[in-house]
Amino acid sequence: MKLGKPVKVFIGVIVLLAILFFACRNSVLHWVFNRQTAHYKSAYHLNISATDITFKGLTVVQINNLTILPEGGDPLATFRQVQVNVAVVKLLTGKVAFNSIVADGINITAYNSDERNNLIFLKRDTANKVTHAVSSSTYLQRGNSVKDKVFALLKTAFTVTDVNITYQDSSYNEHLYMPEVKYDLKQLSGQVINQAKADTFTLTGNVVKKNAHYTVVIQHADSNDCYLPFLNKEHGIQCRFSSIDASLDINNTGNEMKVTTQAAFNNLRVNYWRIANNEVVLPLAKYNGVLNIRDNEIEIDSASVFTLGGVNFSMFANYTNKPADAFTMHVHMPELPSDTFFNSLPQGMFNTLKGISCTGTLAYDLQFSIDSRQPDSLIFESKLTRNNFRINHYGQENYGRINGPFVYEAYSGGQMVRTIAIGPQNPYYTPLEQISLYLPKCVMQSEDPSFMVHRGFIEEAFRESIAKNYKEHRFARGGSTISMQLVKNVFLSRDKNVGRKVEEALIVYLIENLQLVSKERMLEVYLNIIEWGPNVYGIGEASRFYFNKRPAQLTLQESIFLAAIIPNPKFFKYQFDTQGNLRPYLANYFDVLKRRMAGKGWVSNSDTANLQPNVKLLGPAAQMVLPAEALPDNMLDNNDEE
Repeated sequence: MKLGKPVKVFIGVIVLLAILFFACRNSVLHWVFNRQTAHYKSAYHLNISATDITFKGLTVVQINNLTILPEGGDPLATFRQVQVNVAVVKLLTGKVAFNSIVADGINITAYNSDERNNLIFLKRDTANKVTHAVSSSTYLQRGNSVKDKVFALLKTAFTVTDVNITYQDSSYNEHLYMPEVKYDLKQLSGQVINQAKADTFTLTGNVVKKNAHYTVVIQHADSNDCYLPFLNKEHGIQCRFSSIDASLDINNTGNEMKVTTQAAFNNLRVNYWRIANNEVVLPLAKYNGVLNIRDNEIEIDSASVFTLGGVNFSMFANYTNKPADAFTMHVHMPELPSDTFFNSLPQGMFNTLKGISCTGTLAYDLQFSIDSRQPDSLIFESKLTRNNFRINHYGQENYGRINGPFVYEAYSGGQMVRTIAIGPQNPYYTPLEQISLYLPKCVMQSEDPSFMVHRGFIEEAFRESIAKNYKEHRFARGGSTISMQLVKNVFLSRDKNVGRKVEEALIVYLIENLQLVSKERMLEVYLNIIEWGPNVYGIGEASRFYFNKRPAQLTLQESIFLAAIIPNPKFFKYQFDTQGNLRPYLANYFDVLKRRMAGKGWVSNSDTANLQPNVKLLGPAAQMVLPAEALPDNMLDNNDEE
């Protein structure tokens, strides 16, 4: 068959271009390299150089001694030798794309301290412009951008050998070594050695391009656990594991991206002070779910299931930023044996519950929703449902022990300052019936008005607390009840972390719903252990410290004052002037508290008719407020006789 003239011309042009490219390919290569290096120097102040760059064959480029050097800093990366198989058609357009990469002798060294820093280029204005551009795109656009970059990476085979990665700042350093990591478009394999921890873990994985399915398996090389590097630098997290198995499916449907993930952590160990004081151990943790990404929202599908030990719970979560920021979350734990629930609690957390044995079943549901336009209308509903539930055997702590005498450890600023006997052996201990009727009423009205009727929690208080904290962008208000404060003080540490708060909630639920301790006893213990001044604990010490009298003798005014200083007892003296009178701003507090108590019938009209917002300090506290010359000689001579 004879070829037509146009076809012959076309073939001739192609052949000519191929000849020209072969003859001039090194010139084209240097032009592209110089163009790219000029871009990085202008945009990021990075100097990129090589001792030699040349074609080896038709499409393979070899680069020797490639160096990346930030202006004014130490070299960030050096490559002894890099060979890349270039996509020639894209090279002719000035773009860089590779079919494969082979690199050897890679050293990446990052310094980030005042004395030595080669990461300053990350903070350049140009980087800020990129961040701004990203922030103006939709979630779907960002997701697709990440997906496209990952897909492009997965289309490039690579082999890297003799790789050292080092990070160092003034207080932290990390060193990873990779003898070889290889990806051939189908299989991923390699080893990563954490030099600082003497840990080695292996990487294996595969890619199925047909349905965009990706599987990655990370396993440790020996029987010890492996540390995940670099977490400790930014967040103080130490994370170890025996193995990680994960698979990923990505599916685009036009206006939505679905990311289906299956992941399992074996013997996951996390040490982070915001979670718990001790290392938290999860023998088995799984996630099987779908992440939906749309233009203005990110959503965890309701079919998503998390597994911790023997407990499965489903979750739905949705965040949207238009027309306003809004977040919704639903959590459901189906009914399961109570022992299964407690045995599945992470090790290293909930230490007082360790070893507890129960019968019956438990189920849990959480509904939470908040809209930034109406934060006061947020939804918060938390419900732990029990069926024939009872405790057969306590764990490390017997929560009913506070029904009898016990020793309380008083803390201040995270340090234990005193041990206090809560019982008759302490001369300052005061049973509830020997305390003025005014005081518990004032304390309850101030701290927890519905204490006698709730079961440990007040959902409305939680809602109000979350709304206020959200509006003020800080922790401005807590939602603790007297029950929660008592449990925290008697059974738990004072640490502010997630583990302690959850354990506190579980203990309160057990005490209140199983009626392990009566309300009256809880109130009595609470009044006898709380701090009421500098090294002043319990109402027996407080009534003498401020008024040189017994708790039974306290007046309504004195009781209101004592209730008012519970949140900040060490700063009581700032509520008085130099003459020993309460400052005027407290008059409103007195008025509000007495009106609310009168409205409930807790105090009579005769109690409040002539109530003045003032108290007279007669105990040692007066010496911390008044100058010595203003103190009467007999101030401490009252013998408290009734």
